Amino acid sequence: MSGVMRMKICVLALVSLLVAGAGLASPFVHGPYSGDPTAQGVTISWTMSPALPGRVEYAPWRDLSHTGTFSRWVECAPRTVPHQRETAHVRLGGLEPATRYAFRVVLQEGGTLWESPVGTFYTAPPPGSEVAFCVLSDTQWRRWTEPNRIELVGDAIAADPTPFQFILHAGDVVEHPLSKYWDHLFSSLSGALLRAPFLPVLGNHERGHRSYYDYFDLPPGGGKYGERWWAFQWGDILVVGLDSNATRPAELLEQADWLRRHLSWPFLHKFVIFHYPVFSSCAAYGPGSSGLEVLWHPIFVEHGVDIVFNGHAHSYERIERDGVTYLVVGGGGGPLYPLAEERVPGSVVAFADHHFYLRVFTSPEGIRVQVAQVAQVVGEEVLPAQGLLDEFMLDASP
Repeated sequence: MSGVMRMKICVLALVSLLVAGAGLASPFVHGPYSGDPTAQGVTISWTMSPALPGRVEYAPWRDLSHTGTFSRWVECAPRTVPHQRETAHVRLGGLEPATRYAFRVVLQEGGTLWESPVGTFYTAPPPGSEVAFCVLSDTQWRRWTEPNRIELVGDAIAADPTPFQFILHAGDVVEHPLSKYWDHLFSSLSGALLRAPFLPVLGNHERGHRSYYDYFDLPPGGGKYGERWWAFQWGDILVVGLDSNATRPAELLEQADWLRRHLSWPFLHKFVIFHYPVFSSCAAYGPGSSGLEVLWHPIFVEHGVDIVFNGHAHSYERIERDGVTYLVVGGGGGPLYPLAEERVPGSVVAFADHHFYLRVFTSPEGIRVQVAQVAQVVGEEVLPAQGLLDEFMLDASP
């Protein structure tokens, strides 16, 4: 057999290996997606069934665009017995700061290779850099009818040209912590989750369930599994995530101490995110303020927090109190709630009939926020919508 013929046979065999699974069910159940980003590392996660060996391939985006190949990889083996569903987390380290990376997961099942879609993530930049990130909340949806409102928001985030460096979620990621709801969530947000690391906090609908901690790799923190509340730094930014579902005095006091300790760090921009709103004009939860006004609001004021992101109330509202801007951002796909006839003091802008997400831009000069509308709900109709519900700027503190 000639050398040319052998080469042709080898090439055909390789092609057959890569496409052999085309008519079979993919082992990828969820993902891949990324979490816990730092200047030099990130975690890549996915759920598979059955559990298979494979690798995470990655490279700086600039290199991939030039060569078309992934220059680095990390091998991984399943932890569970064969034929079971497993969520895998692989930590990538030794990365370049302030760099955009591309990644994908390749699983091997016998002679078949399964390739995931390509995702991207950024590593943290140095202070003085411009940063852009996304915020959404309340992606729980309990009606299995069209249109899929979570998917509408997720697709809009996926198509947004803004270079999001991470995505924050203010809780109620799912309606119930059951597999069918998680499956629906990951399917609906699949494109958005390939854009940037995903950093949620607990809502009441997660019920503190183990599945929440199993699916997401969050920044180091405290409480259950060391991830019930967390904090991370990103250039000039500090973000603190809290669990507002806590009811035990010891847990609330521990989080208050966590807040004071981390907010005392000298960051130019300070953000806090948790589920229950401190203030809200939502008819279902007010009007008025929650007990968190007494517990946490004075700490935010004392330590110069710029913006607090909250969910739970399925509407949009911007409230300004004592130099702190509170944003209620519960428009990620759950059923929308009306506003009370009388809004709370400090309410500047409020909408009760839109699904939306936030673009947040920071620089040494200040913070700019855009509330990007995705759909308007009129009666039973869900109508596509574009443009901004709100836009504002905050100057950097001296």
